Amino acid sequence: MVVSAAKKEDMVRRLSLLFSDRLWGWVDHPPTSQVIENMLKENFNDEELQALSDIPLKPLPLEFVPLGEIAARSRFPRARLEKILDGIVARGLLFSGKTKEGEKGYAVLRMAFGFTQAFYWKGTMDAHARKMAELETDPLFIKAKLGMYTSLDTKPFRYIPMTEAIDPQWQNVYPTETIERVINDASRFAVAHCPCRVKYELVNGKGCGHSKDVCLKLDELADCLIDTGLAKEISREEALAVIKRADEEGLVHYTENTAEHIQTICNCCGCACWSVGPIRRRLVPRDLIMATYFLRLTSEEDCTGCGDCIEICPVDAVRMEDDVARVDLDWCIGCGVCISRCPTKAIRLVEKADKPRQTKDFAELFTKVTEERTSVVEARERPRKTQEKE
Repeated sequence: MVVSAAKKEDMVRRLSLLFSDRLWGWVDHPPTSQVIENMLKENFNDEELQALSDIPLKPLPLEFVPLGEIAARSRFPRARLEKILDGIVARGLLFSGKTKEGEKGYAVLRMAFGFTQAFYWKGTMDAHARKMAELETDPLFIKAKLGMYTSLDTKPFRYIPMTEAIDPQWQNVYPTETIERVINDASRFAVAHCPCRVKYELVNGKGCGHSKDVCLKLDELADCLIDTGLAKEISREEALAVIKRADEEGLVHYTENTAEHIQTICNCCGCACWSVGPIRRRLVPRDLIMATYFLRLTSEEDCTGCGDCIEICPVDAVRMEDDVARVDLDWCIGCGVCISRCPTKAIRLVEKADKPRQTKDFAELFTKVTEERTSVVEARERPRKTQEKE
């Protein structure tokens, strides 16, 4: 398919706006389209760009659109369209799977579910990955990422501690609030490289010192990454071993902010990761990005002032005052990393008084996020549209 330069630029521009607004949910600070346009140009040829434009967007990540539905709105013959899309799938830049009706379908990669993580999940340190990492260092791109979901009541992700970090009374009240139970509820597991640490190493020339092969995917998302070669299938026992290793390194666990149907377990550090890092550096308030359900409580009588918890805190929220380790509750994320380091068991997690909103399952979560995002965008656009009418 021959596409004129002007038409290609228009197609890339429309796709970039689609990616930034509809797929990534960047509400408050949409990035300059040039950043995403460059990513699209680096990764897709003219036919692929057109084929991607033919895929209608669905509200939920990993919701596959039937090939027949895509073909009905495409200028490509069905066989040619399928070949183009399968070529993109083979590179890990599009997901393919069965629809509820059993038909072959495709799902466009979205924020936190493949784009831009697909560039780094394999852990490949090549020129292409480096180019993508460099594009993501654009200041406006970074500002846009910090603005994700900041205006929404429903936070898409949450921090989740190890079982031993939670007071036993809360383990029964919130059974899905422990990382082990999230894993035990899943049926398929995959491990990929942490995109944040891979990007960090690509940009800085060296890693931050934490393990990269600790990014866990569950069930449907695990299926997608295993099928595209972006991640390695592992057993439930191996997944639990990854969690143990992450805990030993002082990494923070986070998942989707839902009670059921969890797809991702990230193990984050304050050095490189998109969620913990900005909080550690005080670039954004704690509750701007993630949902926090627990806070640390310290027994002053049992605290010996050893300082171990100060050193391990991923968000630098603990200070020594009068020989007692005191936590700043405005910055504590309730991850529980400090608990296993305390030699006198002086630390425990307690339920946060103003609990964030949590949804029942994956579908309800992203339905609410989409509804709230749409409401914010419409409110933002209303003054401009009023001025245009006048």
